[in-house]
Amino acid sequence: MNGLMGCLLLISLLWGCGQNASSKNEDDSGDTHQEVETDADSHSDTDTDTDTDTNRDGDTDSDHTGHGDGDADGDGDGDADNDTDSDTDGDTDSDADSDGNGDTDTQTNTDTGTAHDEDSWTNSDSETGIDNGNDTELPAFPGAEGFGRKTSGGRGGTVVHVTNLNDSGPGSFRDAVSKPNRIVVFDVGGIIHITDRIVISRNIYVAGQSAPGGGITIYGNGIALNGDSGNNIIRYIRIRMGKNGDTKKDAVAISEGQDYMFDHVSISWGIDGTLDVNGSGIDNLSFQDCIIAQGINIINHSTGGLMQSGKWSVIRSLYIDNKTRNPKARGTHEFINSALYNWASNGYIMGDTSGVSECNLIGNYFIYGPAGSADSHITNTTPTFYVYGKDNWVDDNRNGKLDGGELSNYKTATRVNQPFDYPGVRNELSAKAALTHVINHAGASLVRDAVDEFLIDELLSYGTKGQIITTEDENGIPNNVGTVANGSVPADGDGDGMSDEWEIKRGLNPGAPDDSGDDDGDGYTNIEEYLSCLANDVAC
Repeated sequence: MNGLMGCLLLISLLWGCGQNASSKNEDDSGDTHQEVETDADSHSDTDTDTDTDTNRDGDTDSDHTGHGDGDADGDGDGDADNDTDSDTDGDTDSDADSDGNGDTDTQTNTDTGTAHDEDSWTNSDSETGIDNGNDTELPAFPGAEGFGRKTSGGRGGTVVHVTNLNDSGPGSFRDAVSKPNRIVVFDVGGIIHITDRIVISRNIYVAGQSAPGGGITIYGNGIALNGDSGNNIIRYIRIRMGKNGDTKKDAVAISEGQDYMFDHVSISWGIDGTLDVNGSGIDNLSFQDCIIAQGINIINHSTGGLMQSGKWSVIRSLYIDNKTRNPKARGTHEFINSALYNWASNGYIMGDTSGVSECNLIGNYFIYGPAGSADSHITNTTPTFYVYGKDNWVDDNRNGKLDGGELSNYKTATRVNQPFDYPGVRNELSAKAALTHVINHAGASLVRDAVDEFLIDELLSYGTKGQIITTEDENGIPNNVGTVANGSVPADGDGDGMSDEWEIKRGLNPGAPDDSGDDDGDGYTNIEEYLSCLANDVAC
């Protein structure tokens, strides 16, 4: 058995090196859609158009012109997206796989464990075999988990205030994230309408929990994380791209950089993918308590997105109303205590490649909605997708009640009997308890907006509500994103991002900026302590 696994590993390593050497298209916009993997899709799609846009946002898609073609990947899109747009905002979708999106992505992740024999794994937790984040390095914030848990963001950097809802200029969000080494706080709440995509610079903490009123929604185009990005913490904001966004772009696209922590972020209405992680040099990502929703089908490409670069974690999150790729999962990853609802052709795509993937799939609930085709909760499995599957449930009867059964058939994926030694979570929930958590807390949930309320209502119908939308207009929500109220922020006389009241209670001086100090010596700066208080990570 070990000899066979060694052979498979060697083959996959050689294959991965060859693929990696052949794929690099990058413009100055952030995306590096560089997938040129030719893992055979079994369909007859012939659309191989390659877009070469030079936007600085990271997407590199180049498909979608042949919407009536033979659907080379089986999701019904009919496109053979060879996404090679060389912008730099993160998308790199160009795979020739069989997920129905006709692209040729070049996932080059190989085996991180070097063995699949259950007896060869050393696990740091005697019960689950998962490390559970019990290391000495400081987490991004109390409660940060997964592979991105050590992201430090803007720790020790300059506090920058967002003072208006303008698309650009002084006091805007775009301006605040345009330079590195910052902690971004909000003095306003509401909707920021953006025309061009926004690239977030490296070493930045976007503290959406500091926004007053109904929080912050960014609407109209997407967010890119590229070669200028990395070591980013993004919390409690809504990123809603929609019909006016750049064609063939993602709502959130990550094409380069390491150490990303997305926490309580609502992402919706991508035109190519809603959340795409695909590119070069990407590693250590966490998406916890997030909502990835409603990839719009305006170019016949509604997807949750690609998750196929670096080591990544999806924890306590919701994929909902995406036709396919919920997500397309590859490489070293964990998908824990999350929910999938109302996909169409493909739910969780297990690899769809000869490259090696190693996954902990634990405590998730797959719930069919009106769009779902039969037996599509996991698809495109391969023997080189190694999965530790535990306590995953499927409800496929669409009867308006939660009454699923435990998943036992992982198709052609190779099951292993011990979990891979990944970060995991401190408090592992049952699939049903995880679903309840997602319903109550996923997304920018300090104050939920009309869109997330709409999506959660669909989920709670347990099979009777939900649709794959062509544009966000179809939801019937006023202004598409509803109304997001402004509010007042507490007094902050020294402008250090911490309220005077909190500073006095803490024994700090409200008349002198001391955001970068560490009054209790725990490693977190004072401003981080305050932001953790606002996010309910710690007691205030």
